[in-house]
Amino acid sequence: NVIKKKDKIYLEIPKAIMSRDFLISSRVSSTSRTWQIDPGTINRDPLLITFSCDENKVYIHFPHLDYVCKESSEMYEAYKRHSNPPIWKAFKIEVMSKDSSSCVIDATPLFLSSIAEFSPFPDLPAEVRMMIPFGGSFQSDRSKIEEFKAFEDNIIVKSMMTYTTDKEGPLTTIEARNIIILPETPMVPRYADERIGFFDQSRKLFDEHHDRLQQYGIINRWDLQPKDMDKYLAGELVEPVKPIVWYVDPAIPEKWRKYVKLGIADWNIAFEAIGFKNAIVVKDYPTDDPNFDPDDIHYNCYRFVASTRENSMGPSWIDPRSGEILCGDVISWYGVVTLLNKWRMIQTGAVDPSVRCPVMTDENMGEAMRYVAAHEIGHTLGLMHNFGASAAYPVEKLRDPEFTQKYGTTYSIMDYARNNYVAQPGDKERGVKLTPPKLGLYDYFTIQWLYTPLLDAKSSKEEVPTLSRWITEKSGDPVYRYGKQQISSRLDPSSVEEDLGDDAVKSATYGVKNLKYVLANMGDWVARDDPDYTFQQNMYNEIVFQYVRYVNHVLLNIGGIYLNERYDGDELPSYSVVPKEKQRQAVD
Repeated sequence: NVIKKKDKIYLEIPKAIMSRDFLISSRVSSTSRTWQIDPGTINRDPLLITFSCDENKVYIHFPHLDYVCKESSEMYEAYKRHSNPPIWKAFKIEVMSKDSSSCVIDATPLFLSSIAEFSPFPDLPAEVRMMIPFGGSFQSDRSKIEEFKAFEDNIIVKSMMTYTTDKEGPLTTIEARNIIILPETPMVPRYADERIGFFDQSRKLFDEHHDRLQQYGIINRWDLQPKDMDKYLAGELVEPVKPIVWYVDPAIPEKWRKYVKLGIADWNIAFEAIGFKNAIVVKDYPTDDPNFDPDDIHYNCYRFVASTRENSMGPSWIDPRSGEILCGDVISWYGVVTLLNKWRMIQTGAVDPSVRCPVMTDENMGEAMRYVAAHEIGHTLGLMHNFGASAAYPVEKLRDPEFTQKYGTTYSIMDYARNNYVAQPGDKERGVKLTPPKLGLYDYFTIQWLYTPLLDAKSSKEEVPTLSRWITEKSGDPVYRYGKQQISSRLDPSSVEEDLGDDAVKSATYGVKNLKYVLANMGDWVARDDPDYTFQQNMYNEIVFQYVRYVNHVLLNIGGIYLNERYDGDELPSYSVVPKEKQRQAVD
């Protein structure tokens, strides 16, 4: 039970559920300064907690997850001695129920104080924080509890929180803190495999049957099970027991919102290929459901933020015990339409007259928004970037009408392969497609690998031979190669963002030729709609950025190494050097 009395929040916690696992999170509902904190964001990972109590206090603990040991192991008692869940918070018991079955605590500090694990400020690297004043000091005299809601398996408490910053003055947010009870029996996890791109949680296992600590990962994925097992086994399409329901923000203008819905639903095609229909359901925010609240971590929401930030993101929130995805979020900043406009004109303006304008047609912008939606939903399904997918294309195939109409610009929309900058003037008229596919062949394979129920396997370990064989069987086919995102350094020229094709020199030569065309003609294209040259100024800068991308794609071939995650029996080598002739061409 949740009780609000004056300016305090009390929780009555039944002792019977204190040993259960809970998740607690804090979401920013609204903010007075969007450039610093974005509404809808959960800027710190939700925490796994449990409760306990004695005669005087209720304690909140952090259960251990990184290191595990099976209860059946002879080492288990030793493991327990160094894995006692630490106490995170403690609260004085205000009242005990007459039958001593529940405790009442004043939980106001949990919802109305500055807690590092709930900080609304983005967790940025120290070097960024030195340049940009992120963070602030909490001001309790200008903060209060706004409202609370209680449901069967979760509570939400919303607080108005005010902070002061050195340079920016006061900042006020509404923060929604959720506590949800997790299933008593966690979902059976699926073990990670480094040869395929998914988000996962690492684990370290103490096991006397091995001579060293065992390390493995469990993958983030939704718990999709067939509703009608008999029909599923008979090969019929069936709905899942728990479909993934997405709610689309009505603040997204309708001319874009309808395309966003299509992008979300595009993944249903991949789920149908493994026997699920209506795995993903897309709805508007309901107006007739009093319980609906986009701040509730139970709801998957595609949100729109009135900010000039040129991006979108698609995080998901999990049950850390099993990797089960409990909630997906997509944050789409208004500035993404600016970015899509620049990409479309600069990368395809030499080929497509319809994009030679400061304001894209609804159809062109809608197609781009659909791609963004599908890409971000891919992340919420558990998929990481695959920057090797576009490198599987022979460059000249990107000028082939039949090939591009079938496959677009890449074998995975989890790649950064935006538009077809290889296509040349006249190619569009021949039927060459200039935009990414709805889904790529690699995307179908990853959904198959992650979500196909392996009904004969009785444990996660028993799934491994089948899952491993699926990857090994395709290890010689570049279509299904996983190219890891390179962040701290770049060694592999075939696994980088924003490139196209298997020959960086050839694709960059085409790209630079198109840039010159755009640069020479942009003034004539937009003069009527850009009298003060603001649009052209921004586009000239973007042309420089695009040119530098092409140069860097070529540069990485000099001294480059192709890298592959490889298991025994796979066809691709762990690494190979970029051929000497290719390096010479790059130098030239």
